[in-house]
Amino acid sequence: MTESLFSEFLMVDRSTAAAEGTGPSTRRRRKGAPSEQPSDETTLRDAFTDAFLQTLTKLTVERSAAPELAKLARAMADVAVGDSVVIRLKPDLPEGHRRSVKTFFQTMVRVSGSLEESRLEDAINKLADVILPDELGEARGVLAADNLELRDRFIAEVPQLTSAEIGNRAGSSARNLYATAARWKKAGDIFSVHHRGTEYFPAFQLRDGRPHPAIKKALVALPENLSPWQRAFWFVSTNGWLDDKAPMDALDDIDAVAAAAARERQEVIG
Repeated sequence: MTESLFSEFLMVDRSTAAAEGTGPSTRRRRKGAPSEQPSDETTLRDAFTDAFLQTLTKLTVERSAAPELAKLARAMADVAVGDSVVIRLKPDLPEGHRRSVKTFFQTMVRVSGSLEESRLEDAINKLADVILPDELGEARGVLAADNLELRDRFIAEVPQLTSAEIGNRAGSSARNLYATAARWKKAGDIFSVHHRGTEYFPAFQLRDGRPHPAIKKALVALPENLSPWQRAFWFVSTNGWLDDKAPMDALDDIDAVAAAAARERQEVIG
């Protein structure tokens, strides 16, 4: 099942902040270092990795987990300096632990964007004490600093439409078949993702050539800071608030899907 493939993954994406120039990689340059100097980012990433690793080590007594903790620390450092990462959680991880890990990562992204390096470890320790008492050890999994493979799978396994195909399905008589999709997207009726130079619209958003009303309600309810790819993965991942169905498979229960999306907003904010 498609939903089972994606429900074990958690994407932490800072690409929007980085593009806007608000991420740490553009805000915390060392004095006297030119912005294009590669070693500056490497030094900053290493500093974050060390801080995260020290914190994570305090949260587990399993010495055998050291290699996985090191991978997790590096992934957290990737997020801190502006990169996206994908975390594969254990498939049987309880939903409560899954939400706790997600909240921790989302909060860590915000904190790391505003703190000096010297204060980072202390802040992470405090966050971990409040949000992650024991869940982290159970959530450890395989980390992928490059989420290209997962996005490839999404495009291959979830039916997609182009703008022109949406225009055709809608029965548009306009010369510009792309206009219908652009209009619906601007109105918030549907969303798209960009992958390998092409804009895709997940096909589950349409019913009889028109946007399913549940899509707009869900998009409004989801956290505003989610990237298009995070929204895409939310729709295809199993959801505990929907009896473990993926939102894409429960769209006809419009209120339930909207409520599940609103839960995401509550969890991210804390």
